[in-house]
Amino acid sequence: MGLFGKFWDYIAPASKPPRLDGRGAAAVDDYVARQIGRNEPGLTLAVIKDGAIAHAAAFGLADVRRGTAVRTNTIFHLASCGKQFTGLGFLMLAEQRRLSLDDPVGKYLPGLTGFGPGVTIRRLLHQTSSIRDLYDAAGVETVLSRCEKPRNADIVRTYSELGCPMAGRGVNPGDAFCYSNSGYELLGSVIEGVSGQSYHDFFQNHVFDRLGMNDSFSVPDPRVHSARTAKGYALAQFGTVTEATPGEFDDLVGSGSFYTTVSDLCTYDCALAVNSLVSAASMREALIPGRTNDGRETEYGLGWYVGVLNGMRIAEHQGEWAGFYSYIRRYLDQRLSIFVLSNNPRIELPKLVDATAVAFQ
Repeated sequence: MGLFGKFWDYIAPASKPPRLDGRGAAAVDDYVARQIGRNEPGLTLAVIKDGAIAHAAAFGLADVRRGTAVRTNTIFHLASCGKQFTGLGFLMLAEQRRLSLDDPVGKYLPGLTGFGPGVTIRRLLHQTSSIRDLYDAAGVETVLSRCEKPRNADIVRTYSELGCPMAGRGVNPGDAFCYSNSGYELLGSVIEGVSGQSYHDFFQNHVFDRLGMNDSFSVPDPRVHSARTAKGYALAQFGTVTEATPGEFDDLVGSGSFYTTVSDLCTYDCALAVNSLVSAASMREALIPGRTNDGRETEYGLGWYVGVLNGMRIAEHQGEWAGFYSYIRRYLDQRLSIFVLSNNPRIELPKLVDATAVAFQ
């Protein structure tokens, strides 16, 4: 999830990673430790290689005021990295023949039939629907004029009352890649309607409980305020770090409403690798980039940025929300995956992930 733009939600360009003295885990740990000062927010990192945890480490503080250290089982907000779970949920429902990815969203959200047949589930997942996003300043103001703390039903209602607006005059579904958190919130509502469960319960029952991911959950959930959940931090005036304040859109689901740990993400990654959640065919579909109407690939699959980095196929995503920062990268041909969850706004996660990849390849 990200408000007022998508700075953190892009595929990292190929760049020269920082030089690391040494090899593997020790080099990565030293690189991170040099960037986190005493009594500062931190991060936790894990590396999966050839189906096993090659490294897991934690740095800095989960709660600065209390002096609580980050551990590898510290719970962080996953932010936009959670979009892949929404994609996974649709693949599960499609395998059960409860929907088709090419169905129009209005089939499941009757108030949105005005979007027409071109705004399909697949285009929403691929970020090519071209619907008006509600995460810019004007969109946020429009939503908050209707309710103080919106839920997904309020987003659906807002679109309906606005007449199902597109991103601009003459813009058609499929014309361009246009990143939209609001589009993924519509998808969250579709999952709830088709499954007959809340978004929280659907993933709890079909993914987290099934895999034993005991520290993973979507809002709303009391574990948001547990002693093992980190506090989020943001940069304030003059570069100081301050505890982030709750946002008005914190209760929305679909675009990035999950909390998790790197330990749980390792469990999840291994499940994806052996196709224990969906079939191999479905996983391939998750990692096929969408195309615009003129045939251009978008480098975005079903909740994943996909492409080639330094000659290697990758699937990845980055996120920022409420003082939390996340990055997931999977090297598809090397069986190498890297997970970083952070509450430190000063750490450049793309550089850290690049350096970690070099250290473990």
